[in-house]
Amino acid sequence: MRPWQSGDFDRKRINRVLHPLAPAHAADSLHQVDLQRLWDRGKRLILIDVDNTLVQWKAENFAQPVLDWLAQAKQMGFNLCIISNTNRLDRLARLSELLGIETVRGRFKPSRAMFRLAMIKFKCKPEQTIMIGDQLFTDVLGANRSGIEAVWVRKMEGREFGPTSISRFMERLVTGSLYKSMVAPIDESPYPRQLESAKPLPEKTIVHQIVKFCIVGGTSFVIDTGLTIFLMEIVQVGGTKLSTLVGGWVLESIPFVANIANTPEKASAPILGGMAALVAMFNSFVWNRKWTFEVRGREERLAQLRRFYLVSILGAVISTAIFSLVYNAMPDHSTRAKIIAKVVAAGIAAVWNFMGQRMYAFRSSRS
Repeated sequence: MRPWQSGDFDRKRINRVLHPLAPAHAADSLHQVDLQRLWDRGKRLILIDVDNTLVQWKAENFAQPVLDWLAQAKQMGFNLCIISNTNRLDRLARLSELLGIETVRGRFKPSRAMFRLAMIKFKCKPEQTIMIGDQLFTDVLGANRSGIEAVWVRKMEGREFGPTSISRFMERLVTGSLYKSMVAPIDESPYPRQLESAKPLPEKTIVHQIVKFCIVGGTSFVIDTGLTIFLMEIVQVGGTKLSTLVGGWVLESIPFVANIANTPEKASAPILGGMAALVAMFNSFVWNRKWTFEVRGREERLAQLRRFYLVSILGAVISTAIFSLVYNAMPDHSTRAKIIAKVVAAGIAAVWNFMGQRMYAFRSSRS
């Protein structure tokens, strides 16, 4: 399990898909949240989760630092509200009375209902409100859906509600990506490069990158193959297949090509296949930069773009050459032959592209 990290998150560095789960800040515990900083940022309403944020699950004995923090918040003028979807209304009422804090109960988080009811009750706008809780998929997601910033606090020690384990498992899948967007000095990161080799194989960065690269490569392969077949078999100009026209021009302009491509369709393969590869290449750039290698920073974007295209164009040349050689070696030029040729070419080019992109095009400036 990854060590806990505290600090601010830079949403600009978080994959857009994860934005709904991105907190504004992470804190080791509720009483570590800086109240003065919240006040200075215009926050006036603090919404607080109960179990494992305020108090341990099923417990009613509050730690003194928590009580001190709540007292300070009241003294500063904050409105405090507990939001909970618990079915144990008697316990919730006792906690509310003990702490002197009002509660709002409604549909299960991450429903926006409770958050909106609390803001209406205290006459506060989303920008004046902050949510503090220990779960990404309930507290943080519900807050973000309501336009409210969230502080994600570390779960208290002890047991918790059984089904919550599903949420915790899902949290572990996204925590690493969120932490990479945390604003903190590099030398304070708990994941120095020397610890990478100590990770279990399934948790190693390169394994995650290979899996993501294969997924992106799969989408690019579908684009490449589909577009190649579309250009060579479906597109027509004046009632004649585009492949016939292009291949005829190639055989007429470069006669020696006929030695390895004896039909116009085969002669068109390098050009039309290359065009399809360029489109697929752009798809790979977008997703490998954002998702596979998670590279950020505008100041390096142009350099990354140049390095990517150098690697990818060479990869496209390799892919196109292998595709043409394998395709022309086939006894026929059916759709099946094209797909087989593309599979062989894509497999060899994938090794080149992964190593080139990882070690050169998208190399980390922090490594």
